[in-house]
This record gives sequence, structure tokens and C-alpha cells, in this order.
Amino acid sequence: MVTDLSVETETLDLDLDATVVVPAYNERAFIGRTLDALAGQDADVIVVAGGDDGTEAIARSHPATTHVIEDTDESGPAVARNRGARAAESAVVCFTDADTVVPQKWVTRHLRHYRDPNVVGVGGPQQPLDGSLTDDVLFTLLSDWWYRLSWPLGFVQASGNNCSYRRKPFLEAGGFDESLSFVEDTDCSLRMSDRGTVVFDLTATVETSVRRQSEMGYLGLFLTYMIGYSRYALGHDPGGEYFQDR
Repeated sequence: MVTDLSVETETLDLDLDATVVVPAYNERAFIGRTLDALAGQDADVIVVAGGDDGTEAIARSHPATTHVIEDTDESGPAVARNRGARAAESAVVCFTDADTVVPQKWVTRHLRHYRDPNVVGVGGPQQPLDGSLTDDVLFTLLSDWWYRLSWPLGFVQASGNNCSYRRKPFLEAGGFDESLSFVEDTDCSLRMSDRGTVVFDLTATVETSVRRQSEMGYLGLFLTYMIGYSRYALGHDPGGEYFQDR
């Protein structure tokens, strides 16, 4: 389901509470900006922090942070997200990344969909953060529109930097598959769509870093994902060790 409902005048039911989980591995340069955007959102914020560059200290000192979990395993974002979800006590768990900036009322935009008891998950678009004109064009074509076009065709894929799930069915489904080195977010949203409705909210747009695109190039990253998706569809490990600790 794709929606662009207005959010400004809506109020939420008191039992629709949320926690935002942020996996952060060596994200000193980005984590502060991410947490600044989460300040004032109607949710607790759990940061699962790993690495050795001071990310954990920044997260602990930031006023938006409710709880920090030290990521001693450093086994990738799927493991970190699951640890955060298990530590949460809310009905809904929202996920974003440490190089991503969410808009005001981002949590509210996700939460409003859970008034429908059939909804088990929500995803949304993404745009480049601090990118060039080239980034604006190529990111929109190869990333943003990829998601927008795939959902109506039944390929439900909620990006890990902009998704949420009902906590109980999410945990019952096993959360993010920790054996996958990437496309674990697509795998999760596809499995959750078997349990209920997963909504794509066109108004819940986040901005995310284009550093991967800068490192690999848009064509290289696109081919990496296409090979990974193909391997995943055939029941094989998608590969992509490049993403394991990103």
C-alpha cells in the first residue's frame, strides 16, 4: 500500500508508543546530526554503538538519546537493529541509520498507520543528504524511484534507514536476518508483508548520506545490489561483505 496522507492535524492514540533504534558503527562524523533530528520526536531513542572512534561517547552525551547499547559483537546492522528492538518496550520500533536525517514528525508519520490493526510495517522514501546536482539526479533515479515503483508491483522493500514495525510480530518473525550481509532490510519487509500490511508513506522522506555512492560510484553500487537481489531471489547468500560493518 502506498499513501501520502496528511499528518499535521492528527493526534495519536496513547497506546501507540514508539522507540527509534539507530545502529552506529564508527559514525562520529554523522551521529550528532542524526540525533539532532531525533530530538523532539515522540519516541525513545536507542543507539547501538560500536567501533573505536568515539561514537558511543557522543551518543551517550546527546540529550535525544534514551539508552546506549555497546555493540561489542560488531556483526553488522542486522544484529545491532535486533538488539535495539529487543531492548525496546514500545508497541512500535522505528529504524534509521547513523548517517541519516529524519524530518520533523517522522515518528508520527509512521505511527499513524498503526491505527489500522492490519498494518505491521511502514517504509518511506529517501533523498540524498548534502549531495551535488549529480547526486540529486542519480540518487532519485536509482534509489528513490526504485522503491517508489517496486511497491505497487508487490516488491515490498523498506529501507533500513526509514522503516518501522510492530514490535511483537517483528520479533516473532525473527527480526532482521542476521545471516544476510546486506538486503536484510528488504528480506525483513518481504517477510513482514506475509504477516499483514506494510505501508509505503510518501510523506515520510528521510535524507541520507551519499558516501557509498561516492566510494563505489552509482553504477558500481547499482550492479552490486542487482547481483545481490538476484542471488537472494534464487535462495543464495546475496554476498556483499562490503556492507557487513557499514
